[in-house]
Amino acid sequence: MSEPISRTEARQESADIKKKQAESLAELPPSTLHISLYMRSDPPIPNDFHWAFYLHKGTSSTPGGNKYHARGIGGWWIAGHEATTGIFAENFLCVIIQIATIPPSAHERVDEIMRSYDDSLNSIPGMTCRVWILVVLRKLIDEGLVHCDIGESEKDCFEFGNEHSATASANEQPRPVVKSRVCS
Repeated sequence: MSEPISRTEARQESADIKKKQAESLAELPPSTLHISLYMRSDPPIPNDFHWAFYLHKGTSSTPGGNKYHARGIGGWWIAGHEATTGIFAENFLCVIIQIATIPPSAHERVDEIMRSYDDSLNSIPGMTCRVWILVVLRKLIDEGLVHCDIGESEKDCFEFGNEHSATASANEQPRPVVKSRVCS
């Protein structure tokens, strides 16, 4: 049986994790769009994730970016969009998948697209966070901001999520960032 760690060791471990998370954030290429997957259960269930977009701005004046997602609450869906500098510190983060580079001149348009369904989330057939991602992804593709096949992108995300779910369950830090195999 292992001995419990001291408060000092726990503080040091926490500081080390925060440092690794900050380094991972700093290493993200500026102006990149990602799909982030989050664990829903422990032990992990294959293909069972919460899905979100993350637009990393990554400038010296804006070290983080914006997270966009839809959340189910009491049988209804609500938009959850917020600026964040702590994407790597979010609970249950499994993997971050880079799907595109978005020029700074298009950041405002991406923000508009991400928010375009906010008032009609509950009218989207079969609404889930994943369905919302795919609906918004279609719009991003149609406007030439992302280049990929939606079905292949969804499959790619599931594969990355399943591949990294065991290390997410073990809370290994920092969480991985991967490039989509199907989006350019």
